[in-house]
Amino acid sequence: MRHGRDRGSVTPLVLGMLACLLLLAAGVTAAGSAFLGGQRTQNLCDGAAAAAADAIDPRTGGAGQEDAAVAAAQRYLAVRGETVGVVVGVDAGTVRVTCTADVPVAFGVVFGHPTLRRTVTAAGTPVWRDQAR
Repeated sequence: MRHGRDRGSVTPLVLGMLACLLLLAAGVTAAGSAFLGGQRTQNLCDGAAAAAADAIDPRTGGAGQEDAAVAAAQRYLAVRGETVGVVVGVDAGTVRVTCTADVPVAFGVVFGHPTLRRTVTAAGTPVWRDQAR
């Protein structure tokens, strides 16, 4: 029996498995990072929708108040220092906000995409406040 020919064949196997494990770990981390970036964008968009809805007068159903809603949403995002594209629409007293952001992805360079574009939507309804108080 010749045992000498199998000598040293474990090292490439261990190195290959280690490389696969590292690539898998980087992929899971990148996926988690992309998910959390999308959640952050959704949270920002929800806040922008609430701010935009708060800027319109519910008695008029928001008619002719698109500019005020857009300004409120942009002001909300600017205070937070975020570069998020925002589109605001007012329809029958409901404010619909669509936000788009490029979120950084951990280890994204390894996979060829350092950022990922996320687009989310949110809706807001103005709250009636009695001005007589």
